[in-house]
Amino acid sequence: MDRKQTEGITGTLWTESEISAVVDSYFRMLASERVGAAYSKAQNRRQLMTIVHRSEGSIERKLQNISAVLDVLGAQWINGYKPLAHYQDALVAAVERNVGQAPDFLYPANTQPLALNDDAVFVAPPSVVDFEKTLTPAVRRLVGKFDPAERDARNRQLGKAGEKFVVEFERDRLRRAGRNDLANDVRWVSDLDGDGHGYDVRSFEPDGQERLLEIKTTCGHERTAFWLTRREIDVAAERSDQYRIRRVFHFRNRARMFEIAPPLEHALFMTPTTYAAEPR
Repeated sequence: MDRKQTEGITGTLWTESEISAVVDSYFRMLASERVGAAYSKAQNRRQLMTIVHRSEGSIERKLQNISAVLDVLGAQWINGYKPLAHYQDALVAAVERNVGQAPDFLYPANTQPLALNDDAVFVAPPSVVDFEKTLTPAVRRLVGKFDPAERDARNRQLGKAGEKFVVEFERDRLRRAGRNDLANDVRWVSDLDGDGHGYDVRSFEPDGQERLLEIKTTCGHERTAFWLTRREIDVAAERSDQYRIRRVFHFRNRARMFEIAPPLEHALFMTPTTYAAEPR
């Protein structure tokens, strides 16, 4: 834990009541943002200064800490309060309380991505690291309770929105490369032909090389876990030259994406979570 992130201007640790006041205020702002209602971040910070008696900068960092917890949970956070790691377990508990009272905060208010459809959207994949081991026990427990991978997998509206976003991105990318012919051939396979193919979008590189894209979308950060089906794993192995997982993240906080190429086990920590079973 970074002591600077837990202390105020007097050098004293934040109390649970102070943390609760800031977290409650954050969720009120987030509720306004989700419905498009106007509010003032600066006015909110000044009001909090009269309650917790901390500097405005200290309060702003605490608000960013809350964004960091929501980011790990795969949830939408307040634009303008970029996630800042290193936070007290008491802050994790306060976020858990608010989410428990209003689980809708775990789901995007709408499924329109906040992004520019340009090359800046495409980023390099994160380095290989077991992200789970970097989390504190309190955060691991919270992620286990509100599993973002399971939530994303069951959120068909989010999944479809992510696929549509990639289809539009691919067509625009190919047109800008002077390949209108290939842009016109980009196919949203899962929407037009149904699931079960092991990939969602058929696209191309500007040189004509085929790409089979399996789209995985989250409102969380780039290391948010996701589910893979047996069919997706098999197609990745069978058509490794063409197959790519396109990971779309921060979907409601300026979306970004990166690609993962087979062999998948070289870029992913893959853990079996369910088994098909039948009586002997």
